Amino acid sequence: MNMRDSLLSLASRAYMMMCRKARLTVVTLHRIGPAYAIQSEHVERCFRFLANNFRAVKPSDLDLTKCDGRMAIVTVDDGHVDAYRHIFPIAKAIGIPISLCIPTDFFFRGKWLWFDKVTWIMNHTKCGITVQIKDLDICTGNPVSFAKLRRYLKRCHPKERDSIIEQMVHSFDLDLPSSPPEEYRAVAPYELREMLSSGLVDIVGHTVTHTIATVLSEKDLDNELRASKQEWESFCGRSIVSFCYPNGNPGDFNKRTTAAIKRAEYRYAFTQLEGTNLVRRMDPYELKRVHIHWRSGVSDKVMSGLVDLQNRMCGRRRKNDFE
Repeated sequence: MNMRDSLLSLASRAYMMMCRKARLTVVTLHRIGPAYAIQSEHVERCFRFLANNFRAVKPSDLDLTKCDGRMAIVTVDDGHVDAYRHIFPIAKAIGIPISLCIPTDFFFRGKWLWFDKVTWIMNHTKCGITVQIKDLDICTGNPVSFAKLRRYLKRCHPKERDSIIEQMVHSFDLDLPSSPPEEYRAVAPYELREMLSSGLVDIVGHTVTHTIATVLSEKDLDNELRASKQEWESFCGRSIVSFCYPNGNPGDFNKRTTAAIKRAEYRYAFTQLEGTNLVRRMDPYELKRVHIHWRSGVSDKVMSGLVDLQNRMCGRRRKNDFE
């Protein structure tokens, strides 16, 4: 740890000693491993920090009427096999519960996550080919071009999104595998059963198709929420009490989606709003989350809540830069 990170960690611990307000910190992870920014060592250090400074719980054990001190939840979005190979062994060794947010089409039916398809297409096309998709000129080998396409597809209804991706596969003359290859697959049923049997793992609803909630009609949203909840409860043999918004940024949830989540009988909903949650102020249907960082001092800063104080002092509502 360098001097700057050491000072950040020291400041974070000092802040936790001074600020005794009941706080819920929800840490989120996506993919980890050699190809990604976050590695196993970053996860291990994060989990040890949580174990030493927080009471880590699963959403199914969370009771907001009895929250006191510092509590933490760890969510792992999307449910790729990384969760079993890299995250679960660390959680088990340290004793930190984790909660997997998995779309049911991905897990139960072995369907691709749409954004993994786009990544696969980007990695398997020759550079320099340009096609027009809607009003976007997509140039292969150009990450900026594909990033614009991903932003567009996020806001599409599943049928339109799938049609556009099929058009891309045809335009680039690709042979897309019918199911995700090993590097893109979901955690397998036998792997998930092992994780659930440990007592350290919860399941969080994450829709059927990983579509942004506000894109869907009220009927389609109700179907996605209820169908995914029912499938998970049948598989796990337990109630699923929490939901994680796909994408989850401002504009991806509103009063209409909150009402739908309540109708589906979820008690909590996780967003992608940056920050920790002061228990006496938080909305259980708009819970903020923080991402761990490859720099240890930055991770300590966001998990402790110190960055929330910094942003309030600077007049910022969301974290933009930790540097």
